[in-house]
Amino acid sequence: MSKKERDKGVAGEREVATILRNSGAVIRSLEASGDHLVVSELENGPDLHLEVKRQERIQIELWCRQAEAECPPGCIPIVVWRRSRQPWRVTLTLEDLIRLLG
Repeated sequence: MSKKERDKGVAGEREVATILRNSGAVIRSLEASGDHLVVSELENGPDLHLEVKRQERIQIELWCRQAEAECPPGCIPIVVWRRSRQPWRVTLTLEDLIRLLG
């Protein structure tokens, strides 16, 4: 991965973290990685493990497997992604969506 690609990815991670913080979410950066953990404010609610991707080539299945493999126990893995000049999108399993909706 080139420096330009890494910088684009880091900028995307910061952008998503800022958007979530501005919406009132509690965000923790995970040590030694660019991943973030969104801390649930609901009693016994699940924390969210975010895998952020800002890429032109969409590889959603690969990214989902990565998020699931790196997700701490008890958390919900979510891929947050977008192409340039497109809105941010999220991908998660239907089972995890139902878990979030409680």
